[in-house]
Amino acid sequence: MPKLDGQKIEKKKALISKAAKELFIERGFHATSMRDIAKKANVSLGNLYNYFETKEAIFESIINDYLKIVNEKLKKILDEIDDPIEPRSLRFLGEKIGELVNSHSDFWLLMYIDVLEFRNRHFRKMFDGLAENFRRKFADQFQRAVQRGDVRPGLDPACAFTAAYMQFFNYFLVEKLFGGNSHLGMSDEQALNFLTKMFSYGILSSEKLSQIKREYVKKA
Repeated sequence: MPKLDGQKIEKKKALISKAAKELFIERGFHATSMRDIAKKANVSLGNLYNYFETKEAIFESIINDYLKIVNEKLKKILDEIDDPIEPRSLRFLGEKIGELVNSHSDFWLLMYIDVLEFRNRHFRKMFDGLAENFRRKFADQFQRAVQRGDVRPGLDPACAFTAAYMQFFNYFLVEKLFGGNSHLGMSDEQALNFLTKMFSYGILSSEKLSQIKREYVKKA
């Protein structure tokens, strides 16, 4: 490769990555060739290999760049949450996740390509040990909530928070990427309120829960 300064190299790599990303999303990873990428990026095939040794190296570079951005935004969202199991905090979490999904739709499309063509090899790190990560992040808050009796006996607050986190993502991914078109039959605002209420208060009424408890005691 001709000697270029770091800024020019990064600019060229960004140009190649942008072209590759558009092709991956349009055609999929395996249906896109290095020649296709070179043509779209307006570089020679030989020059392309000077910047990226393989097509998967381009894919990984795109994902890693996105991961840095998304992880920084997720960290900022979580840092703003004082009491993770409070309804207002869950509502805030859902709203911010919606903004994150809507502002980085290409990232999530690449995730599904990774699932289909690589069995989630590259995105797996986003989900590995997720509940444990939240347990460490909010250890003091979860402990105080349990001690106050805010959490239903036998329910792990870290797992409950993780379930809410994933459900908010699922809702907006279906709406944004799969054309859900209000798949819950309500607006985004109503859906956020509904999901928050469901996770905070549960589905069954107090009367129904008492009935189930009485029946369980009788059987025991």
